[in-house]
Amino acid sequence: MSFWSRLNPLRLFRSRLRETTLSDLYGTPVSDTELNSWNGRRLSPLTPIYGPEQFADKLQTIRTLQELNRVRHLSRILYERNPNATGGINGMGRYVIGSGSAQTVQSTESDKEAPARLSKAVLALVDEFKKAVCWKIAEREIYRRYLTDGECFILLTPMDDGVTAMWFLEPDQIVPPQGESHEGRWSWGILTDPDRPGKPLKYNVRDYTTNTERKYDSQFVFHLRRGTNLNQKRGLPALTSCIDELQGGAKLRHASREGEKVRASIAYVRQHAQAPLSAIQTLQSSAAAGTIRQETENGSRDITYQHIEPGTVQDIPEGLEYQPPPPSPNSEASAMCVQLSLQATAAALECPYWLISGDNTASSYASSLTAESPFIKLVEGEQDVIAGYVDDVFTAVIEIAAEQERDNIPLDVLDKIDLHVNYTVPVVRQKLEEAQRNEILCNGRIKSPQTIAAEEGLDFDKEQANFANLPPAPLAPAVPGAASSGAQTAGGMMNAEIGSVA
Repeated sequence: MSFWSRLNPLRLFRSRLRETTLSDLYGTPVSDTELNSWNGRRLSPLTPIYGPEQFADKLQTIRTLQELNRVRHLSRILYERNPNATGGINGMGRYVIGSGSAQTVQSTESDKEAPARLSKAVLALVDEFKKAVCWKIAEREIYRRYLTDGECFILLTPMDDGVTAMWFLEPDQIVPPQGESHEGRWSWGILTDPDRPGKPLKYNVRDYTTNTERKYDSQFVFHLRRGTNLNQKRGLPALTSCIDELQGGAKLRHASREGEKVRASIAYVRQHAQAPLSAIQTLQSSAAAGTIRQETENGSRDITYQHIEPGTVQDIPEGLEYQPPPPSPNSEASAMCVQLSLQATAAALECPYWLISGDNTASSYASSLTAESPFIKLVEGEQDVIAGYVDDVFTAVIEIAAEQERDNIPLDVLDKIDLHVNYTVPVVRQKLEEAQRNEILCNGRIKSPQTIAAEEGLDFDKEQANFANLPPAPLAPAVPGAASSGAQTAGGMMNAEIGSVA
């Protein structure tokens, strides 16, 4: 066989096929001997190089539903138990969601106004749906799930009374159907189009209370996800990259706090000059609160513990030198480590440090809330994502009402009107300058009064109705002895006199 025939690509795959191992993907450790004798030349001493297969527990890539569930559960535990995670996620929600979204109706034709009667009916339908599902609370839950779980599933169901029902699907309910491959088209519990991997077709929902499954079309399930690519079907929690930072910081704070608490609980140490050691040991045993069994590599052992309350007096035998409790010499280093962990968490969430740490002396609130600050740009981007998701939900509610032939909602309603969802950007506002700018844009027919009202969190139609219901303004009373409205200049008075004489 010639050299060129051995390089024939058709011959490369004639050997027996086998499953790829981690060593094939990442390589194997290289020893010092192999490194130092590479190509027959002496190299500088190097430590062995180990591939990731040697640290399988450190691989953070989410490859299975079990791994995704584990990361999501850790994120939920942090949100529920870690004060920094709770404050960060709730703070982000207050800035992004604020007082809630406002909806406006516009015409699908840019040069025409939306039909007034149809707009009123659509807004009334949206208000009815929002009241039925407690939208003020649900809207905040959407964003909280988006951050804590990395995704949010909303299921809409048409009801006989005409008011669409809505509830949240838990992420662990979305699983592949029984009998389907976890790596096939139903991977991660979502059926997608092979030609459009980012376009879901159906969702398989498992009810663990009845151990049954049901497949829902994507037009009734609204999936919001974050932190992943389009080809990936599920989302990652916002706390995924900072789980270790939050857990480590919490453990360090706990250790520092408990150490200081123990040291502060010891008031003084009393030395007995005449008592033997056995008597002191007996005294200590009588003060013991209990015993716990600890399992070790060499077996188990019993540990006697004692509750130390404030004002506790410690007894020691004669001959031992009393040393007062140390004043925690590494307190500054511990505080610095906790601060670095919180800074890493703030960097992962792209929010100001004070939002995670609660330290309002670290930086100015005003500097973080200016119009061009990175945090405000993040808030605007998040609001754009949430607004698009909420718009899809409300549009589906309108479409369901049209198919149910609700009053004043025609079948072609979405061909005539377009629903817009707006959020208020939390910037430090110069209200006078902003009002003057809105007046200029409105006079130039660049910005409509409806949009301005929505940005202010007001309902334009309600405000117009309030103006219409105002009583007429009272006329200013005449002031006795006041001059007439005629000309008040000397020439004017002269002309008036000449006219009267004539």
